[in-house]
Amino acid sequence: MENTATDYKKLYEQELEAHRVSLLTMSEKEDTISDLRFELDKLRRHIFGSKSEKRGSHVGENQMGLFELGTTRAVQEELSGSVGKEQKPAPKKRAKGTGRMSLPKELRREETVIEPSEPTEGCVRIGEEVTEVLEVVPASFYVRRYIRPKYARPNGEGILIGTLPDRVIEKGIPSESVIAQMTVDKYVYGMPLHRQIDKYGKMGVRIPASSASDWIMGGWYQLRPLWKLLRVIVTLQEYLQVDETPIKVLDRDHKKGIHQGYMWLYHAPVDRLVLFDYRKGRDRSGPVEMLAGFKGIIQTDGYKVYDTLYGNHPDIHLTFCMAHARRYFVDAVKDDEKQANHVLDEMQKLYLLEEKMRSENMGWEERTEARKKYADPVLTGLGQWLEENQYSYRPESPMGKAIAYAHKRWAGLSAYVIHGQMEIDNNLVENAVRPLAVGYA
Repeated sequence: MENTATDYKKLYEQELEAHRVSLLTMSEKEDTISDLRFELDKLRRHIFGSKSEKRGSHVGENQMGLFELGTTRAVQEELSGSVGKEQKPAPKKRAKGTGRMSLPKELRREETVIEPSEPTEGCVRIGEEVTEVLEVVPASFYVRRYIRPKYARPNGEGILIGTLPDRVIEKGIPSESVIAQMTVDKYVYGMPLHRQIDKYGKMGVRIPASSASDWIMGGWYQLRPLWKLLRVIVTLQEYLQVDETPIKVLDRDHKKGIHQGYMWLYHAPVDRLVLFDYRKGRDRSGPVEMLAGFKGIIQTDGYKVYDTLYGNHPDIHLTFCMAHARRYFVDAVKDDEKQANHVLDEMQKLYLLEEKMRSENMGWEERTEARKKYADPVLTGLGQWLEENQYSYRPESPMGKAIAYAHKRWAGLSAYVIHGQMEIDNNLVENAVRPLAVGYA
């Protein structure tokens, strides 16, 4: 007889397994949702939030911070809401003759004497009133004509004529003053060539775009020896900060008419020198060529190319940027506010020490001693915390990523304490990048 009894044990086990799989699936979905929410929040802060990396205190709403010697946040919000309802007082009229900008003494003065409209016969001059007004003479083009008389030598021995002065572009129309002005307008004042061409056209001189580009390149060839000299001086330093930034470049051969290149920066903090090197890509060819033969310390962000090139280099000590590590923990505050703020508070101690040393104009020897005394214990404690917590979070969670980033690079992040001339982060070279956003628009 066939056994038709229900195997409840088997059904129970199947239900348990299905429930376990369901829980795992739900957990994975929750992790995915959490990661997406984090990325969305990060994007919102990037677009709409403050770009400053300065930390605000994370004290309670009605608790005053350590340096907030005034009203609490709740009172401040109440006051800020009521201010808009009150009528703003009329601005006080400034006393006549006060607050006027002083004009530089070295500027050329042209005097214009204005006599009274009435006759002054029989009057005695008792003084004068002087009013200074700032004037400007608009830039204008003019043509310089080089006239070279030609002389025939006696007895048919040839022709005698003066020699033209050297020019940036041989047999070209522009003088060095025109090319210098175009170069300064483009790279110092952020005026692209097409705007310059439009401006010069309204001044009566029409310059084809191809000619303007050739003139700029002609000027560059004259400056190239100076760039090579700067490269030698910078790469002979023993401490460099290196960074790269994307830059869009017009390209007729590209299907979109533009390609993304990269400007590499090599910054010597001690001598305050910056070397710019343009490359079409972000691969290793740039630093390989520029830093061939370099021996010393390189400070970078966490870009993997630097690690593959210099992670085990016999003559180069690779160090990292504390600001990059700190940003990861700033992003992780909503993931674990208590632990993320703990790390940020410890990092803040390091930055407060740097600020104090700068305000006191300490020499590098004093900075070295101060870092060993005050920064080294903080770094040691943070290193231990990272070691203890490296497996406490999901690898893909914000805290997991922050800890993994800092823990892997902690030796390089802490290395700045060994010498007072080193910087805690790469902010100086990042500041050197900022003008590119305007100059290459």
